[in-house]
Amino acid sequence: MMLKYELKKIFTKRINQVILAAALLVGILLSCFAVGSVFYVDENGDSPKGLNTWRLLAEDKNQWKGELTGEKIAEALRIDRALSAQYPDGVPDDVYGSEMQAYSDIRDFVINVLTPDSSWDASVLDQLTDEQAEDIYDIYRENLSKMAEEYGTTPEEKDLLNRIYEKIEIPLVYEAKDSWDTMMMYVETYAIILAVIAGFLAAGIFSGEFRPGVEDVFLAAKYGRSRAVKNKIIAGVLMTTVVYWSGMLILSLISFAIMGTSGFSTPVQIWETYSIYIMTYGEYYLLSLLCGYIASLFCASLTMLVTVKMHTAGVAVCIPFFLLCMMPFVGRALPSFSAFFNLMPDMLINIIECIKAPILYQIGSVVFRQIPLIMVIYAAAAVALLPIVYRSYRRRGLRKR
Repeated sequence: MMLKYELKKIFTKRINQVILAAALLVGILLSCFAVGSVFYVDENGDSPKGLNTWRLLAEDKNQWKGELTGEKIAEALRIDRALSAQYPDGVPDDVYGSEMQAYSDIRDFVINVLTPDSSWDASVLDQLTDEQAEDIYDIYRENLSKMAEEYGTTPEEKDLLNRIYEKIEIPLVYEAKDSWDTMMMYVETYAIILAVIAGFLAAGIFSGEFRPGVEDVFLAAKYGRSRAVKNKIIAGVLMTTVVYWSGMLILSLISFAIMGTSGFSTPVQIWETYSIYIMTYGEYYLLSLLCGYIASLFCASLTMLVTVKMHTAGVAVCIPFFLLCMMPFVGRALPSFSAFFNLMPDMLINIIECIKAPILYQIGSVVFRQIPLIMVIYAAAAVALLPIVYRSYRRRGLRKR
């Protein structure tokens, strides 16, 4: 009954309703932006926009669907060389739409394989022979070994990287993955918004009791310093869970219903070729959702604690915004402290950058990758802060008595 009452107070407060309605609207708008961001060229060289454009793009690229063998890669590059020779001043839009667009991801994969230590450079394809194209996975394996030696600064790190890279299943399996690529950007943006909102709503759970006379009545009640406080904390966790997953569900359902889910099982190594995270695009998306949820829980827990400690929500509501929106700029201004800033909570909603960088941390002989480490740190912190919130408010009551 108490829990139901606390949840009712959160969701019936007028300002909270306005904020939640705005969050819903933002989720729908982001879905529309995601759907409208498609880049597709048809056989006539036009770039049509419509609800079926994403599926047309996937259908075009899925002509190359399946195991990406060396022979298939060589075939794609032979077509690319022929088109480049025929159109030295640039491939016309209609030719791009009818031929080049379909194998563009394969072409990009080969360029990434050949440029492990340098910026993306399409000119590397000019020196690649048909035989080398068919043996592209031999080059890939050799470069993986080199990257393990370069990324690893200790024997333990080198050993971990070699074991990770050995798990890459070759040949890669390809399926058009544009919808997942696009949604990663929007889901991270929305995760920031939902985490800030969760922190704002959580701050009001305790601040409402700090009005003159209200706190004395609350703490004087039979369960005011025990069960009532517990229910406030549980309400904060449930509110965060409902708000976050409801928002992400709306964003995902609208977007993928239109864009399609082609590429769920495509490995991220198709694009992030030397990533130390071996997963598919579907797993990559789910990981981003989970990291965003951990960030929301951490912000809600920390905001409740600061509200209780400071007896006001004024400062507490600013914390999620600072941690998730301002901290990245602080980190860029202090590059010499990158090892520290790469463990800040804003990295939970920046998974796109995390999977690109081979960031490792070593404690003794144990080596950790960045993403699992920050997930454990902030999931544990979110849980650990809750009993501190409980004891802090409960002791306040004891001092007043």
